[in-house]
Amino acid sequence: MASQSNFPYRDELRSFRPQSEPGNSPGSTRLITPRQLQCLAWVQEGKSATDIGGILGLSGRTVEGHLTKLCGHLGVKTRIQAVVRARELGLIGQSQP
Repeated sequence: MASQSNFPYRDELRSFRPQSEPGNSPGSTRLITPRQLQCLAWVQEGKSATDIGGILGLSGRTVEGHLTKLCGHLGVKTRIQAVVRARELGLIGQSQP
C-alpha cells in the first residue's frame, strides 16, 4: 500500500473536486421543477404515466423520467413515497376525494 508521502499533491488535488452544494443532495427540494410537481399531483390522483402524459401532452416515458428525477430529489424510491414526502414538505396539497 502506498503511503501518503508518495502523493505530495493529494490534498491540493482534492481541492479541485466539485463540492456538493447544500440543496443539491438527495432529499433536496431545490431542484424540483414545476413539471415534476404537476406529474406528482396526478400520481396522487391515481393516474398512470400514460394517463399523465395524455393530460399534460407528454409521452409516458417523459413522465416516468420526471418522476424518477423527482424521487431522486426527494430521496425516495417509489412514487407513493414521493407523494408522501412531498405532502410532508408542503410541495403538494392533499388529494380531494
